[in-house]
Parts: sequence; C-alpha cells; structure tokens
Amino acid sequence: MKRMSRKSALARTGFFRLWSAESASMVGSEVTMFALPLVAVFTLDSSVWEMGLLSAAGSLAVLLFGLSAGVWADQYERRAVMLVSNIVRCLVLLLVPVLYWTDRLTLAALMVVSFVVGAMTLLFDSAMSAYLPRLVPKESITRANSWIQATESVGRVAGPGIAGTIVQLLGAPAALLIDSFSYLISSFSLASLPKAAPERQQDVPRESHRAAIGSGLKLLWGNSVLRPLVLAAAHFNLFTSMYFALFVLYAVRALGFSPFLLGVVTMSGGIAGLVGSAAATRLAARFGLGPTMICCYAVPGAAGLLVPAAGSFGKTVALICVALTMFLWLFSVVILLILGMSLRQQLVPDAYLGRVSATFRFVAWGVEPVGALLGGALGSSALGLRGTLILATVGIMPAALWPLFSRVRKIHDPLSELPHQSDSAEREVAS
Repeated sequence: MKRMSRKSALARTGFFRLWSAESASMVGSEVTMFALPLVAVFTLDSSVWEMGLLSAAGSLAVLLFGLSAGVWADQYERRAVMLVSNIVRCLVLLLVPVLYWTDRLTLAALMVVSFVVGAMTLLFDSAMSAYLPRLVPKESITRANSWIQATESVGRVAGPGIAGTIVQLLGAPAALLIDSFSYLISSFSLASLPKAAPERQQDVPRESHRAAIGSGLKLLWGNSVLRPLVLAAAHFNLFTSMYFALFVLYAVRALGFSPFLLGVVTMSGGIAGLVGSAAATRLAARFGLGPTMICCYAVPGAAGLLVPAAGSFGKTVALICVALTMFLWLFSVVILLILGMSLRQQLVPDAYLGRVSATFRFVAWGVEPVGALLGGALGSSALGLRGTLILATVGIMPAALWPLFSRVRKIHDPLSELPHQSDSAEREVAS
C-alpha cells in the first residue's frame, strides 16, 4: 500500500511521461552503443587502433561542449533542449545506413556520427537532470532517479539483444536505422510534459557564458562532498573507457563470440541494472549512502578481471565469465549513478543545477577519450588486448579511495544531513 501511494505521488507529477520518453530513448541508445562498434568491426574491418579512435570520438564531445551544455540547460527551457537533442540524434543516425547503402561509409563518418550523438546525449542529460527536480518533490528525487536508472537497465537488457539479433539477420547499419526512430518516439512523450524554464532568483545576477561556466566549476570544486565524487568518477571512467574500447574486439576475436551471442551475454548487465536500481535506496538506507558508493567503486575493477581470464577457458566458461562481469559492473555503476545524481540534486540550487551537472560530466567523462586512445595504443602494442584489459581493471580499483578518505564515507542520510552542511563555497556562489 505504501509503495502504491509513492508511485501514485510520482504519477501525479507527470513523472511517468518523462520515464516513458526515457524508456524509448534508452533502448535506442543501447542499440547504438552496441551496433556502432560492430559496424566498424564487421563492415569496415577496423583495427585495434581505429576502434580506440571511434570510442574516443564519442566522448570527445564532453571535452569540447561539456561545460557549455550545462549553461545552455540553465539558460533555456529544459524540455525544448531535450526535444532538440532527440531530433538531432535521430537525423545523424540516419546517415549511417544511408552511407552504407550508397557505399560511402567510412571510419571518419562513423567518428563524426559518434561525436554528434555524444554531444546531443550530453546536452539531453544536462537538461534532464535539471528538469527532474522541477517535476518531482525533493523527498522523491532518489526514487525518481531509481526509476530512470531502471529505464536505462531495461535498455541494457533489450538493447543488446535486439541489436545482436538485427545485426545477425540484417547487418549493423539496419540496427542504427531502427534506433533513429526511437528518438522520435521519445520526443512524442516529452512533448506532453510541462515546460520548465530555469528559476530566476532575484539575487542571482545574469552572467556571461564564461562567468556561468566559472560559477559551475566553483560550486562543484568548492564542495567537500561533490569534489571527491567527481575525482572518483574521473578516475573510474579513465580506466573504464580504456577497458571498453577493446571489450567488443576482444570478445569477437579472442573469445569467438558472434554478434548475437555477445548481445545475449551483455544483457546480463541490463538485468543487473534493474536489480541495482531497485536496491539502491535500500542499500543506502541499510549501510549508508557514502559506504554504499565506496563499495560500488571498488567492485567493477575486480569483476573486470574475469573477461581477460575467460580466454583461458572454453566458450561456455567464457560466457559465464563475461556475463558475471557485466552483471557486477552494471549493478555497481547503476547504484553510483542513482545515489550520485540524487546528492547533486539535493545539494545544488535549481539556478545552477544544469551547469553543475554538466561540469561534473565534463570532469568525469572528459577523460574518456584519453582512456580510449590509451586502450587502442596499448592494445596494439606488445601488451596486447588481454594485457591492456588487465591493466585497465587494476587501474579502476583505487577509484574507491577518493570517497573513502573524504566526508562522503560519513554520509548516511543526505536528506537529514546535507542541507545543514552547506559549504562556504556553495553559499558564496549562490549569493
């Protein structure tokens, strides 16, 4: 009964229309993430180094537009920003099958598509994270974020399986054609939501674009809770991007997985995301938000070692190893995303939320091109694919040390603790 009343409270806000839009978008996004590297591997016969370049292109947008995206999300009506992002992603993904069918598809074209999709995803996510607190009350933020992460997990369950089947039957470009229409479906759901222009506080002066970027950086870096979390995320993502730049190539060439088999085994990560989204609030309540996040930063590195180890066994054991890795990895990452986003939405004033969220992503995601290029370079060196995967997983593990040796480890209930522990830098920027 209590659960039903909470769900009804979210429904009255219109949240589930937003959730529906995310569902359509995320299934499509997972198809893209799965199919785009397969286009490079099977259609263009890309090398290890070229796979690193393709992976870097998708995250390069963070470095170029990461800080500006948050300012735009704070300056313009946020639903409109999400709609524009969806339409651009739809159009650019249509280019891949068109270029393929006209025999003009190249790695450079794939890199451009990956870059634009990455930029629009960043803009969409910045607007989305700032839009959500205007739609639901603060006490429902963590639950709403859990629903959204559950959506992403549904995408991870359905996306790889759908993409693997389509790639097996029709080829990878056809999967991207279908994906492009998912963004149109998402836009129809978003169009029914109320507009949400950023709040204009009387004591917050209008800033230039550069000053607005600076205030986001100052608020993020000056907060003793957010600072170690963004450093941990950057550390984690550097080695994660190194790892996943080579993951598909290793699974296909070293482990002998077909696209369909890889899609099916990757679905375990989506199932883990569903479990993690349901467990995040309970784990934080039982063990404390800070300790839960610290453990979740430590688990993926250990789990990742199972994939390079899988090369020493037969295909059945290799399947189990990869599935278990994806399950533990995504279970941890989904919990980190839910709890981390909830913390930011409770700590940061609405007028600054878009730019602080984007600044967080700029720092946390901006290292990904470096990691991807390192993965491609090391994977094509004497270290090889397997050695690079091992190095990447070992590098991930110390990411847990950033929150461990900070205020984060002492946070148990953010709703009762954090509002009374605002940092001086936070007050200075907001004033």
